[in-house]
Amino acid sequence: MSTATERVVRAVDVPLSEINRVANGIEDLYNDRVDIILVRGALPRETLAAAGERLDRNDENPGWDRPNQKMPVEDIQILGTDTLATPTYRAPRGGSLDAYLEGTLRHREEAARVFGPTFNARAEVERVLNGFGGGRPVQLPRSSDGRDYGPFSIRRLVDGTQIGPHFDYHYPLDLYSELRPMVDTRTLISWVFTVRKPDAGGELVVYNLTRDTPNPPMLPDGFQFDMPAVERQFQSTFFPTDVGDLFILASGRCMHRVNRIAGPKARVTMGGFLALTTDWQRALYWS
Repeated sequence: MSTATERVVRAVDVPLSEINRVANGIEDLYNDRVDIILVRGALPRETLAAAGERLDRNDENPGWDRPNQKMPVEDIQILGTDTLATPTYRAPRGGSLDAYLEGTLRHREEAARVFGPTFNARAEVERVLNGFGGGRPVQLPRSSDGRDYGPFSIRRLVDGTQIGPHFDYHYPLDLYSELRPMVDTRTLISWVFTVRKPDAGGELVVYNLTRDTPNPPMLPDGFQFDMPAVERQFQSTFFPTDVGDLFILASGRCMHRVNRIAGPKARVTMGGFLALTTDWQRALYWS
């Protein structure tokens, strides 16, 4: 495969027992020392697998929202909010901060209850993410009127669906009007736990193409990247994950996608975003 750049995707892959090796992982992602960190078995496999089975049933609907339904191949199902902190086909420029906070408050319990009463998903997410802070606290932000941001969302991709190549750099959205002045916007970090693994597909694919790469291949609509051209011109690395595994990715810097799902088992994940504050004394996470 030809490549338009000599850059390589830099990954660190550790078991939970060696998470101390990436204790300053958030800073390393910001400083462009690494692009992706994987932690195997970051959350209990049995707990997440049971939740994944419950969520991957077609005879029950726990409250899925489908903001990309207009584009069937990217028809991701969302639990935990009805206004994402990202652009969607329903809202290409994103929602308002108020709509996001209201949607998060309205749907938060739907996402929390899927893990059962003995597993506090927010507390567990915060505990794990604090392992990458280098001594900095990793905290959920709160709006000026006292409302919490969403701690995580659950996402489901079924047979035939995927997430196309993109960057997660959403700071221009109106939704970030309060958060933007608080954080270092040089990049944005995604964190994702695998809750259910499909039979085939669903791998994270990361390219050696960054947001600074000039003239990335685009479709004529100027909105979507030209995936066949990206594949021809740039190198890609596949990162399979199992139930309980976590990846944290400099998704604001590195182009990435999710490989198309094949088979009756869906890809179910729990995740969100993370950024350092402007003074680098804290990190904030949200979804």
